[in-house]
Amino acid sequence: MKFIVIIGFITLILTTTNVMAKCANKTHITDIPYAKNSSYFSNKYSTRLDDIVTHYQSQSGYLLLEFKVNKVQRSEDVRHYNKWLASRRVERIRNYFNQASYSAPIISRILTASNETDRSVAVHWCDTQTDELHLRLAKISEAVPAAH
Repeated sequence: MKFIVIIGFITLILTTTNVMAKCANKTHITDIPYAKNSSYFSNKYSTRLDDIVTHYQSQSGYLLLEFKVNKVQRSEDVRHYNKWLASRRVERIRNYFNQASYSAPIISRILTASNETDRSVAVHWCDTQTDELHLRLAKISEAVPAAH
């Protein structure tokens, strides 16, 4: 029995690919700012999020939520706290979309090598039709030999 479980686990590892959202043509929609040491955004930004739900719900693509964490911190504890807080801030927006029955995919990214201090979650739209078209064109241009 252990042998079957181990083989299944190895097969799972070998067949799983690392999927990362590639968004060549992201469109910046808005920034949702947060007060210092808070993971709650102001109610006035709810209207912006509602507009996103209305406008992007039926389009082909996904939302990308990005938060930048400054790479220079006073201590490792402060860095750990800021990463935790960043995660909570992104999760608040994700939960807002879930409660609004937003059905398009949402990808979150916490960038930990920022040189700036910013307490905003950037909301971007990634159009998958545009990205697929660019990918197809890139594959075709690689296949066709260049004329000299």
